[in-house]
Amino acid sequence: MFEGIDLTKLFDTDSNYGKRYIFPPVTDALIRRAEEKLGYRIPASYRALLRFQNGGTVSDALDESWLTAIYGIGPEPDTEHGLEEMFDNWRDEWEYPDIGIPFGETQSGGHDMYYMDCREIGADGEPPIVRVDVEDMDDIRIYSVAENLPAFIRLILANEEIEETLLEELES
Repeated sequence: MFEGIDLTKLFDTDSNYGKRYIFPPVTDALIRRAEEKLGYRIPASYRALLRFQNGGTVSDALDESWLTAIYGIGPEPDTEHGLEEMFDNWRDEWEYPDIGIPFGETQSGGHDMYYMDCREIGADGEPPIVRVDVEDMDDIRIYSVAENLPAFIRLILANEEIEETLLEELES
């Protein structure tokens, strides 16, 4: 999935803040539990990333993207900063649309998130990556970012501003 991509450059594994987002190695049982809770199948690429490192903050050296953290699966469904706990937070408290898996936190403090958009799965079995912007709750915007997670990670590691295309606007 991530051939030719140096994932060791993606994460901050040294800071105390970064360590709060890293969980023990993911297991098949944890993945199944998360899938049941979210109601979505976790794509093979996300599984591979979680097996490399189960969550973490993005290296400060990669400051051009808005991505600040990738959620891992915590030992319990309500583990702080874990995928399942954050899924509930974004859907129930922030009223994000239920379009897939919110896996990537941004610098905006909750006003936008990176999602695996599970409404349309690619020929490779992978969902596209979108950014959902809820800054204006009356006008939610969804931007196309990358064709899948490996393509998105390549963009992050290139450390350049990510070009996005407005995909749709949802009225709440």
